Amino acid sequence: MSFKPDYGLKLFNDGIPRNVDHNFYDFRLYSLTVLGRGEYSTMVEMPFGGKVYAMSLDFSQNHLNKILSKAPQNISRYLNGELSRDPGTPRTIDFEGEVVFGVSARLGEMQRVQKESFVPFVAQEII
Repeated sequence: MSFKPDYGLKLFNDGIPRNVDHNFYDFRLYSLTVLGRGEYSTMVEMPFGGKVYAMSLDFSQNHLNKILSKAPQNISRYLNGELSRDPGTPRTIDFEGEVVFGVSARLGEMQRVQKESFVPFVAQEII
């Protein structure tokens, strides 16, 4: 199985500064990854220039609260229940459906996992 190239790493390699805001007005949450207590991430596919990239978005508890305020009630209830039961164990929580929201994000620090490198986007504001 091959991984899709990372969108954040592409922008980083293209010389895009980390203090530039990137606005995604139609971002879709399909799953929630718990990184630790109050720290979350999600991954989506991002088409750009005829290629499909992987894009990671990291965000805080405050951001998650705003995202869940835009979610269908069944998804919001399910995720809140899962997080109440176990708020800090790293894992991915899958759910049926999606949550659509806008987000302003900046490039984060380069991460290395096994032989892969990526640059996550870090949420600045849910819009």
